[in-house]
Amino acid sequence: MTSPAGAGRGGAGTGRWASRERARLFTVLCALCALACDGVTDVDAGVDAATAPPRVVIEGPRHAFPGEPACFAARAADDVAGVAWRFGDGASASGREACHAYALVGARVVGVEVTDARGRRAEATHVVHVVFRPSDPAPTRSSTIALDAARGRAWAVEPDGGTVAVLSLDPPGLAAERAVGPRPRAVAIAGDVVAVACQGDDTLRLFDADTLAPRATVPAGHEPWSVLADPRAGAFYVASRAGTITSVGLDGAVLGRVEVGPEPRGLAMSAQGTLLATRWRSDAEGARVVVVDARDPRAMRAGPVTLLPRQEDLDSDTDNSGVLSFLTGATPSPDGARVVLPALKANVVTGVFRTGAPTRPDTTARAALGEVILGPPGAAATDSFRHSFDDLDRASAAVFSPMGEHLYVAMQGAQTVVVVDAFDLFTVASIDDVGESPEGLAITPDGRTLLVHAVLSRAVHLYDVSRFGVEPPRLAAIPTVRVEPLPAAVLEGQRIFHRSRDPRMSRTRYLSCASCHLDGEGDGLVWDFTQRGEGLRNTIELRGRAGRAPLHWSANFDEVQDFEHDIRAWQGGAGFLPDDVFHAMGRDAPLGAPKAGLSAALDALAAYVTSLDSFGASPARGRDDPAARARGAALFADPTVGCAACHAPPAYTDAALVGGAPVLHDVGTLGPGSGARLGVPLTGLRTPTLRGLWRSAPYLHDGSAARLLDVLTTRNADDRHGVTSHLGAAELADLVAFLEALDDLEAAP
Repeated sequence: MTSPAGAGRGGAGTGRWASRERARLFTVLCALCALACDGVTDVDAGVDAATAPPRVVIEGPRHAFPGEPACFAARAADDVAGVAWRFGDGASASGREACHAYALVGARVVGVEVTDARGRRAEATHVVHVVFRPSDPAPTRSSTIALDAARGRAWAVEPDGGTVAVLSLDPPGLAAERAVGPRPRAVAIAGDVVAVACQGDDTLRLFDADTLAPRATVPAGHEPWSVLADPRAGAFYVASRAGTITSVGLDGAVLGRVEVGPEPRGLAMSAQGTLLATRWRSDAEGARVVVVDARDPRAMRAGPVTLLPRQEDLDSDTDNSGVLSFLTGATPSPDGARVVLPALKANVVTGVFRTGAPTRPDTTARAALGEVILGPPGAAATDSFRHSFDDLDRASAAVFSPMGEHLYVAMQGAQTVVVVDAFDLFTVASIDDVGESPEGLAITPDGRTLLVHAVLSRAVHLYDVSRFGVEPPRLAAIPTVRVEPLPAAVLEGQRIFHRSRDPRMSRTRYLSCASCHLDGEGDGLVWDFTQRGEGLRNTIELRGRAGRAPLHWSANFDEVQDFEHDIRAWQGGAGFLPDDVFHAMGRDAPLGAPKAGLSAALDALAAYVTSLDSFGASPARGRDDPAARARGAALFADPTVGCAACHAPPAYTDAALVGGAPVLHDVGTLGPGSGARLGVPLTGLRTPTLRGLWRSAPYLHDGSAARLLDVLTTRNADDRHGVTSHLGAAELADLVAFLEALDDLEAAP
């Protein structure tokens, strides 16, 4: 049985799955159940044990399905005179055995009161979770970790090492480590075949699940970063950054390919062949997911795109406005009817310029979930609800319990897993300190053991989640590498970059560097930094730039360590420098005395940002016309056009500090929202490098150019940003072709 949108719900207008009143009752009941689930209470307290009524026990299912009878029995002595049942939803019954069909999903406390022949009473309770019946086969999803329950193993990718770890679960340990290719990002298992998506070399690698031997290397599109197994067996589906989903047979044969739009990443698939892909980055309108009809892997069809629109007027101490951002995962419920989307809610709504209101650390960004309801294959997904978390940064991964009553949500920088009721979304339990950057979750079929892939701890942690009366204990920590692949300073810097639980970075665990620069890239969003003394600012990608000064559009930092200012002033962090050191010698002003060498943490952060020295390969080189690109290069170099005057190769930027002053240019794009620089009017902008343009839309400091063509035309008034007004459509297309291809194949800046 699957659930149509809104089926079995209360509060349909808000998208919540139960009323506020029932939710509050459920919270209280959970607290009671944590102490004594299936407990027994003798109502006549203090009665002599020899004459006390016998204890009563409820026998019945742990799970029930809407509309289907669930039967319970009261086990007590033979002298029972009466039995009264309460089913937790207002219904009641009598008799030693009773059945009841629930209409709504959610947790229910079944109670029974037994009266003996002398009028004495005894009570017992039993918790039943009403859930939608899981589908057979179960839906699948993409993840950094895949459980192979049949073999007692798990597989986990290690992007920095180019390896995949094969883990034994009983006894826990690292069974094997396999080199698979540069930057593996996701792993999936179908039968006796394991598939690993390798972003760094555009391949899908297949391995034998029994022998671990390689089976095939498959071209999988540009930068594949997620893969899942078809629930019906027989195929894998891999999403590439360039906008394709490719179906691959278990023998490595490419079965089909479909264009789905930019940056598909999180994948989820139902037993009916409906494939859902999230777009990794959002825009000012909101997040998007696309549905693919994959009933036939050889004839996939891209269906409608669903917008999860931005939310406004929500800023408070418990929520913020914004858009769901960085959707790396998509988590289907066991019945396959809905998909939960872990995300960061980025507040690109509020700001002094946009709304007249400043943001605070607790209204800038926070962990959030979205949900969509799947329709039949080919139909659009339906936006269902949003849920925000307090004092937590980005939700990075999720997994349902096998029957679907609970949802486990990993918080990347807070290093926490929160367990919520899958319908009410009220917190049931939490697991703190699960390791650095938890990016993948899995759960054993019996629902008793949770696997947490802490990527930057280089470990998979196992937790006993069989009961929630206490914080689930850690059973084991299984290493995923034998030799650390990164220099110590770079690894520590990467951890600091992603870590919001460190009060030096964020006292309230909301923000880290990764909140805008996940994976060292950019979120593709335009923030209102007017209160920071700046203005509307399009997030700059870090990859390929290697932390070279000056930094930011306004060139207001001259070293990575200057991010101490943002951490202290805007992220709510205590800072990584002692206060007396920070305030000495003018270091409390950007471009003041150098901070390098004063904090091991800041220096490690700089080491990580400096290590981001590769732009990657542009997908345009594999699909464009080399002749058109060559013509574009000639136009770019033409002094009458003037592009190379500020963007000369090989750096494609003239950004520099000359005598301590930055080189800035006013190319006609400054406007009312452009703000200031270091407390004085903004006279120009630092020239950005043109390398990596293929993945850094939107363009310009305020994101006002959606396409490169817009930079050259509609946002180039009076030819102040290159003399392009005389170019025809064909010449402009050639110039764009050249710009889109600028990548690592030429010397990096």
